[in-house]
Amino acid sequence: MATKSLVSRIIACTLASASFALATDAANAAPPIRTSESNKVPACVTPERLMAFISERNPNVDPRYREIAHWYKYYGDGWRVRWDYAFYQMVIETNYLKFRREGGKRGDVWENQNNFAGIGATGGGVRGEFFPNIQTGVHAQIQHLVAYSGERLAAPVAKRTRENQDDIAAQSKRLGRPVTFGDLARRWAADRAYGKSIDFIAGLYQKRYCDPAAGSAEADAVSAPLPMRSEWRAPFRPPSGLGGPLPDDQAPSTPAAGSSEKQPAAGSSKKQPAAAGAPAATK
Repeated sequence: MATKSLVSRIIACTLASASFALATDAANAAPPIRTSESNKVPACVTPERLMAFISERNPNVDPRYREIAHWYKYYGDGWRVRWDYAFYQMVIETNYLKFRREGGKRGDVWENQNNFAGIGATGGGVRGEFFPNIQTGVHAQIQHLVAYSGERLAAPVAKRTRENQDDIAAQSKRLGRPVTFGDLARRWAADRAYGKSIDFIAGLYQKRYCDPAAGSAEADAVSAPLPMRSEWRAPFRPPSGLGGPLPDDQAPSTPAAGSSEKQPAAGSSKKQPAAAGAPAATK
């Protein structure tokens, strides 16, 4: 009996150690969600290059996404989120904006939802949330990442963020350290390799556009798949307050290409102050 008990304890300890190692690997697979002096978006990452990266793998990318990378930068800078990794997360979730699996079959989330990170799509055919335009969908993803970082938002765009951010934050705070994109595994998505998948996409981009050995001159020669709108040549107005960009009713309006519709304000007309605290479990 004593021997069996000892063996059981050894097995339990081994499993616990293995689980801890997997969790540590996942956390180390990708950088912290929030930017800092030691965690900045690399200078080699630009919206134009990100769109070229997408078009190399999806030559038929819908023209209405022509400015999506600029929205990632805008809201990412405003909320102090690694917007390059948020973009790579979108690549994983949408399969390079195809919204189809490699075999051509649709996933649970469709392109008309403007939901670029599967927010609310919890599996089993659940479609997840719908957002009125691309700008709002990107903003919702960035805010959801803020919640997973442990910060509470005053008026999130996404319903799921509003309803679950307290639970998400509580789990994030238990880590006792900055939350990384690797920590999203088994939380934002059920896949335990979710963070490493995002990091893999980052590696593909970096090899193509950031690695001098890969030929930076060639990378510089790759242009965006569609011309850049003149509005983007001037910088956005700086974000207000501590927790995010200008209120959306004051943000620059950029209608989607091919649409006569103006981009409505994303979220509330109130300022989005950064409060301490907040996310939920699984998307």
